[in-house]
Amino acid sequence: RQRTCRGMLKQPHMRAFWAATFGFFCTFFAVFAPAALITWIKEPQAQGGLGLTAEELSTAGAAAVGTTVGMRFLTGPLCDKYGARKTMAFLLLTALPGLVVLATAQGADQFTAGRALIGLSLASFVTCQVWCSQMFTKSIVGTVNATAGGWGNLGGGVTLLVMPMVMEGMLQLTGDDRNGQDKAWRLCMLVPGCLCLVATLAVITGRDLPDGNYRELERSGAKQKGSGAKTFAIAASNLNTWWLMIGYAFCFGVELTMNNKSVIYFYEYYDVSKSLAGVLGACFGLMNLFARSWGGMLSDAAMAKFGLRGRLWAYWVVQVAEGFMCLALGLSTVYTPSPSRMRCSPECYTECTDPIFTSRSGDFCVPKYSTDPYAFGDHVTPGDGQNGMFGQYQNEIKYLNRTETVLYTIISNAAWIKPCASTSIDNPGVGCTNFDATSGLCMSALEELPTDLKKVVVGDYGNDECVRNSGKLVETMVIIVFFSIFVQMAEGLHFGIVPYVSRPALGIVSGMVGAGGNLGSVIATNIFFKGAFRTDVGVVNLGGMIIGITMLMFFISFPEHGSMLFKKGVLKYDPQLVKPPADYRGSDQMDYGKVALMQGHEGKSAKVVPQA
Repeated sequence: RQRTCRGMLKQPHMRAFWAATFGFFCTFFAVFAPAALITWIKEPQAQGGLGLTAEELSTAGAAAVGTTVGMRFLTGPLCDKYGARKTMAFLLLTALPGLVVLATAQGADQFTAGRALIGLSLASFVTCQVWCSQMFTKSIVGTVNATAGGWGNLGGGVTLLVMPMVMEGMLQLTGDDRNGQDKAWRLCMLVPGCLCLVATLAVITGRDLPDGNYRELERSGAKQKGSGAKTFAIAASNLNTWWLMIGYAFCFGVELTMNNKSVIYFYEYYDVSKSLAGVLGACFGLMNLFARSWGGMLSDAAMAKFGLRGRLWAYWVVQVAEGFMCLALGLSTVYTPSPSRMRCSPECYTECTDPIFTSRSGDFCVPKYSTDPYAFGDHVTPGDGQNGMFGQYQNEIKYLNRTETVLYTIISNAAWIKPCASTSIDNPGVGCTNFDATSGLCMSALEELPTDLKKVVVGDYGNDECVRNSGKLVETMVIIVFFSIFVQMAEGLHFGIVPYVSRPALGIVSGMVGAGGNLGSVIATNIFFKGAFRTDVGVVNLGGMIIGITMLMFFISFPEHGSMLFKKGVLKYDPQLVKPPADYRGSDQMDYGKVALMQGHEGKSAKVVPQA
């Protein structure tokens, strides 16, 4: 088995596959490492964090995926000119300055700048897909691209799972006081940095094409030197490029949005610790282990039986199913009180509306809230005025035939939360088991908390309607798993179609379509998840948009294959507005009419020399 693995890695196409996959994995890991630690980083500076607000978190998340849009546009031409291998190595190294900026950040601006710089490296997706498309035949390109992209995307799930564990380990070294926590999350940035360096080495030692590297193939005359402007004109003037770009915005863009939002969603909405929130959030990305490959295999199977029209229909069906699962996820909690929405009462901060159809009256409003427990007087009355409440620690005592629950109200600024919210605080040691909500006072002596944990989760246990108390966590996780599977499959199906758009402009087409994914995340974040929008309301709106946008895929048509609704030759329509010259070849299309291929030493690049 060991010899088989070594022999496989000596084959240029398999080495490229694994190098491209690992390189993309590492950039994904680096981009979302800060999101995995956000429950620590967002804490007030007095607790070792940067004191980030919800608005600042959304801005930083959008910046992390937004800078990739322009970089992916640029990456396409770089792949066509210099090769996917060298371009990917360059992108991996661009993550390092961003990690340094983030690790030394002192406020929201530096944190956002760091995430924006790291986000540039996420354009490695384009190099991953171009490199694999050039190395493998079209009959299996759907499966290959989907597997490489899926296992690369897996970095987003793995980082949400692993980085909280790394943080816990760092806290053991630095201590969990203010200074210790501040040092710990900064030191955690060493992990993605080291991974990017290792991946750079793996990528740069690979080969550009099965026949050799760009430079030697161009010198021999086998490979045509491309024109960047001409290639871009070919790619940008193909209408299918734009339809696929829009469609990809609402599958890959959805994944990026979920990676940014899932951890903080679970932490704030449900009764879970910071580490467990990371584990739950990771479940969405971890479906990349197999789901994107399923999409690629489905695409290749549909191609074998129905031609390219089969690829189009398979993609459309799966992405519509993705939209319905997104709707189901949001609707599962949208009519349940949460930290950002409460049942209507005289103390509502806004007018009472329906959570989804805000133009009509309903049963919910935005609650009043003050970060200061005593902003409304010397005594607080949680629930009265909805200006916040002291969180409670729940302890369950199990007997043979019954379970007794004791609630300890934690009277401290750190435990002051919004109604229906949760938060993790340092163990205060004591709590009140007889708290009077009317006077805001403890009516008995404080009692010792029955736990030795250094951190405890406190929350609102008084309202059974709250999302955190409704028992919906299992239901939510089931929906998220199926939602994620359809998202990843749609991504794999998408790049089973891309190689057919324009072979001479494959790099730029891949770059533009890939940029659409990041652009979709920026759009979704700014439209549906910013400001006063409740997260699950945003998810419902996003689901509706996914379904609507996917209807545009009916406009994709290939003269030599047909479209979803019409067979080949029925439509007299050519989406390629600017035609490539007759002798124009793609970067992976060789002409050996005047050259002979001589295989060099096993494991090294092939050398091409002119014929006599």
